[in-house]
Amino acid sequence: MTSSTDVLHPSSDSVSPRQAVTWQIGKDGIATILIDVPNTKVNTLSTKSMTELNDAIDKIAATASVKGLVIASGKADNWIAGADVVEVQWLQNRPQIESYNATQLGKEVFGKLEKLPYPSVAAINGTCLGGGTELALACTYRIAAKNAKIGLPEVKLGLIPGWGGCIRLPKLVGLQQSLGLIMEGKILDAHKAWKINFVDEVTEITNVLSRANEVAAGSKPKRASRSFQVSAMQVLLEKNSLGRSILRKEAYKAMMRATKGKYPAPKEALNVILNSVTMPIDKAFDLESRTFSRLAMTNVSKNLIGVFFAQNESKKMPAGLTEKPNVQTIGVLGAGVMGAGIAQACAKAGYKVIVKDIEQKFLDKGRATIKDLFDKLVERKKMTPEEAAKTVDAVVFTTDYAALSDCDLVIEAVLEDLALKQRALAELDDVIKKKYVFATNTSSLSVDKIAEGTKDPGKVVGLHFFNPVHKMPLVEVIKGAKSSNAAVAAAMSVALKLDKTTVVTADAPGFVVNRILSPYMREAAVLAEEGVPIMDIDKAMKNFGMPMGPMALLDEVGLDVSSKVIHVMHDALGERMSPPKLMRQIEELKLLGKKGGKGIYTYDEKMKPAEVNPDVQALIGVEKKKSQSEIQDRLVLMMLNEAARCLEEKVIDDPAQLDLALIFGIGFAPFTGGVLKHADTEGIVIAYEKLSYLARVVGPRYEPCQLLKDMAESHRPFYRIPVVA
Repeated sequence: MTSSTDVLHPSSDSVSPRQAVTWQIGKDGIATILIDVPNTKVNTLSTKSMTELNDAIDKIAATASVKGLVIASGKADNWIAGADVVEVQWLQNRPQIESYNATQLGKEVFGKLEKLPYPSVAAINGTCLGGGTELALACTYRIAAKNAKIGLPEVKLGLIPGWGGCIRLPKLVGLQQSLGLIMEGKILDAHKAWKINFVDEVTEITNVLSRANEVAAGSKPKRASRSFQVSAMQVLLEKNSLGRSILRKEAYKAMMRATKGKYPAPKEALNVILNSVTMPIDKAFDLESRTFSRLAMTNVSKNLIGVFFAQNESKKMPAGLTEKPNVQTIGVLGAGVMGAGIAQACAKAGYKVIVKDIEQKFLDKGRATIKDLFDKLVERKKMTPEEAAKTVDAVVFTTDYAALSDCDLVIEAVLEDLALKQRALAELDDVIKKKYVFATNTSSLSVDKIAEGTKDPGKVVGLHFFNPVHKMPLVEVIKGAKSSNAAVAAAMSVALKLDKTTVVTADAPGFVVNRILSPYMREAAVLAEEGVPIMDIDKAMKNFGMPMGPMALLDEVGLDVSSKVIHVMHDALGERMSPPKLMRQIEELKLLGKKGGKGIYTYDEKMKPAEVNPDVQALIGVEKKKSQSEIQDRLVLMMLNEAARCLEEKVIDDPAQLDLALIFGIGFAPFTGGVLKHADTEGIVIAYEKLSYLARVVGPRYEPCQLLKDMAESHRPFYRIPVVA
């Protein structure tokens, strides 16, 4: 019908040009459905596109000459990215029956596809997720390009597959594989998907369409073969009730370790997958639909979908930044842990990178760090050894500022010393004669103050990475009072190319993350001073949903760094940020935290916390127990009050972006939607009353800010309530 590189065009009478789904039938009897949602970079399945797909299948099914069907994408780098999440969010604010009905449309369409009397083939190029994967599962075969990514990540939105994925995937790859893929929301590359028979064949992207046509015409795909041992194990664990009960028990234990019971979707996925095995197919599909609909109404799913939209928004240039920066060469000042991490991320993203430090020994150590990070990518098969070696060799290391003369943007990652940063800026101005951007990685100093080191403060912007750079997804882009739009756009473009989640903030003490984190960690130290057991403090916040407790986090960040930040915040914000006595005493003990082998905790040979450091315990008075809820209120409400101040002072103007910063910057429990969304859920009036009470009985640092007072009086939430049409 067409060559593999041809663009498919529908016949003139098949559809209107504005439709997402077009179709045609070739002379060889192979029909092709082309999905190309207008005006979007990716294909998604909405009610509209599903209705069009339904009509296309009906018309093709009514044509007697058809011998096979291929479903292809009109997008260059993706097949179908999933269901339309905007529509899912809309359904979440409608009666539950409507989300149930929405799953029925998908099941009806995919059921028709599955029952066609000839082969149907999904020609998967690039991303194939969620509802897209469920569509592919309803096809007879799946031919994937080498760049394909395939999976069912619905649990990450607090949902389960709702269009038959929980039923069809186990039949294809077995229960064990399905449980892992669906309960964890794993996304597989094409080769891994092929190895477990998730896809039937992998081919070059230029060949995927022609190969799909051949398979639709009767050619057999080159499937992976399973060993006898795997098949025997599958029978033992999956084909009898005893084996399935063992699977259920082990999967449940693994799920609870990972989620602490805070996320209901993985548990519900486990129940649907295992319970549906012995059900008639119609009952199994109904169980999946009812479970999906119930999960869609939960706060957890609503919150996770809110985070999804906030993250998508963070990948867009803010309004007003119309410049199109062209950054090709990046300089990095400082080859320490942060500098090396930033340099590695930039090199991996394809930038030409020049690293400058004051001595060769620091450069050698930085190069070793960069090489080690690339070696880990090779171990995980994310790069070939040749690609990694070539990338490392391309990074330039120098002790001479002059080597940076051709940089378009320089990221400063030297010590947190204002005079040192200003001096570095002046040195660069002497050697870089063209327009360039100076991006400071400061975590606590003023971007505006640093900009005083140059005659052109417009080129100075903050680009605050979090440690370790290769693991932490967040970057704060700080717009100083005189930062030009061009500088902010350049910094933002680099962060986005590094695949970071970005939030743009004003220049203010601690920006957003450290501004809100500092009083939280400070108050944890105050609780310990009061006699609350350190392990109780950490346990309470882990049970709340934080990845680690605040005392362990102090050790992780480094007690020296934490102490310095508290002093900076005290100078900037006054008495409510004064260093607590315990922090000053720890400072006197010269404890560094985890990096020094001991801090608030001592550490075993694997650098895991062993016990509370006896030297720190000796500083604490009589033990004074508090309930878990009391500890959580003291710490979470402290963060809430500071977050509200950030909005009040216009440090950041979007509650969703502030919550996103805390989720990706400190791991604030995603299922809550963030500290502000959590306050909305619990009730603004309740939060205000609790803060007022704590201000009376604990101290004036809990006094609610004016914004919270105004919101409580008017019963106004941080997030606007969605309008339901």
